[in-house]
Amino acid sequence: MDWKRTKLKDLGWLRSAGVNKLSDSNHKEVQLLNYMDVYRNQKITNKIDFQSVTAKESEIKNANLEVGDILFTPSSEKPTDIGHAGIVIEDLPNTVYSYHLVRFRPDNPQFFNLHFLAYALNSFNSEKHFISRATGTTRYTLSKSDFKSLEFEYPENPAEQIAIATILSKVDEAIVSTKNSIKAAEKFKKALMQNLLTGKLKPDGIWRTEDELMDTKYGYASKDWKYCKIKDLIKEDYITKVQDGNHGESHPVSAEFVEEGIPFVMASDISKGFVDTENCKKITKKRADKLRIGFSIKGDVLLSHKASVGYTCIVEEADPYIMLTPQVTMYRVDPQKLIPEYLLYFFQLYTFQIILEGNAKQSTRNYIGITNQKKMWIYLPKTTEEQEALIKPIRKVDKEIINKEIKIQKLQRLKKALMQNLLTGKVRLPKEFIAQFEDEIEVTNTTTTAQ
Repeated sequence: MDWKRTKLKDLGWLRSAGVNKLSDSNHKEVQLLNYMDVYRNQKITNKIDFQSVTAKESEIKNANLEVGDILFTPSSEKPTDIGHAGIVIEDLPNTVYSYHLVRFRPDNPQFFNLHFLAYALNSFNSEKHFISRATGTTRYTLSKSDFKSLEFEYPENPAEQIAIATILSKVDEAIVSTKNSIKAAEKFKKALMQNLLTGKLKPDGIWRTEDELMDTKYGYASKDWKYCKIKDLIKEDYITKVQDGNHGESHPVSAEFVEEGIPFVMASDISKGFVDTENCKKITKKRADKLRIGFSIKGDVLLSHKASVGYTCIVEEADPYIMLTPQVTMYRVDPQKLIPEYLLYFFQLYTFQIILEGNAKQSTRNYIGITNQKKMWIYLPKTTEEQEALIKPIRKVDKEIINKEIKIQKLQRLKKALMQNLLTGKVRLPKEFIAQFEDEIEVTNTTTTAQ
């Protein structure tokens, strides 16, 4: 059997009038499928934690959901993030959709394998279709005609649809499994940090007794450790430099940003212990060299202190330096006294983050300047040997997390390539592979006939 091309308008009808989030004691309680539910889920099932709202009987009748219904996100702050599709693949009793969504109801939902349809309507070609038609300034929208005119290709053989969906689902399952293992590793890392960096647990796995611990602003810490304010570590040259970016008129403006140049690092460029020097804004080296402060080099520990407070990382690459904005503070240490990674993990410590955030909220906008950062308390083993012993198991978990994140990136690239090839018919699956799904079609047809 061959492949065909069709438009959405030829398969069913659209409706945009959904239900709002308000509740009225005089109306019936229902489950509401929201915008973000569709944004996050290509396949709509009962696993979603639906919001409880109320609706009139007429609204429930008009905005109900049936197996095979397709929900679209018709608006977004970015034209490149619009038109996400979610397919209802199982019965959702007493569930309606939000007025922030558009529902498409196929005339014959059994014409397509729903899992295949979920991938086809979220393909690169579908994304390109919606991006080219999104209109707006501060918020972009799509019209009903934009959805109706959406074209996609599909194999006439239902078994081939199932075969394609099965392969893509396997990749999705691998992605979900890896993401779950990352969550477990991050939870384990948090527990390690809370026990090792408070001194409760020694590097050899032995727990300290209460007599060996002292009470600090962050909970317990070993009595043998140094407990002081950050400004004391500066006086004693554990920390050799603390500085943020250029303020006022000397601050580079958006018109000065270039495609290639010196990374100009903002708080949003710091995530999960790394700074994204590849995708951050950049300025020319000539412009950077004219700036007074904010030059950060390899090995510096960064801490965001404005708006998005508490993001932290170590500068891994700087050729010859990266430039900081006023949102980010740089800590340069003497590695003979203080290992940069120890400071990084201490900044990540849950109790430190809570106190840092609390101090930052004393301003009208989340902000904690360098003066107040220096007043923050810190504790650390007095020798770098013990610091290293403490961070070694944490570093090991970090590397596992990084490897899993790299695996996810590879799986996502694989999925993208498979979708571009399998959902367009450019690459056809072996007939022998497709044939094994013929039985599934027969079972489905038999069940439908019996009903």
